[in-house]
Amino acid sequence: MPDYIVETIGETPYLYATGESSMDPAAISAAMGECYGRVVAFMESHGIPPAGPALSVYHTYDPEVMRFQAGIIVSSEAIMDPGADVKGDILPAGRVLSFTHVGPYATLRDDYADMMSYVEREGLKLSSPAWEVYIDDPKDTPEAELRTKVHVALE
Repeated sequence: MPDYIVETIGETPYLYATGESSMDPAAISAAMGECYGRVVAFMESHGIPPAGPALSVYHTYDPEVMRFQAGIIVSSEAIMDPGADVKGDILPAGRVLSFTHVGPYATLRDDYADMMSYVEREGLKLSSPAWEVYIDDPKDTPEAELRTKVHVALE
């Protein structure tokens, strides 16, 4: 079980493409990969360097369908001129519940379940959005060692 931390964070600008998939981990991976490909192609064609790692943002929860914004952290200037298929947004500054998941992306849901127990025990109230920042590149890091930093906005 990860350590859960309540912290205050600053704004995070990012470029993203919107996607959705079933809740199957392989389907999520494929859909997110396609979205990241669109964002990377946009950034390369516009000469936009990343200012941080890849992330995914969730504004709603549906147990049947995963809807997300898959993107890359960039400078605030980079989100001012988005494309038709790639948009820019800013994750809000504020209080969040954070934890770091270590291991395969497919097991993130286990830590989210543990997080919900923690939220209930501590009397916290979750808000939107929730987002995951992928610290390690899965091309270079063994699956068991992948780190994902999760943030969920608090009321």
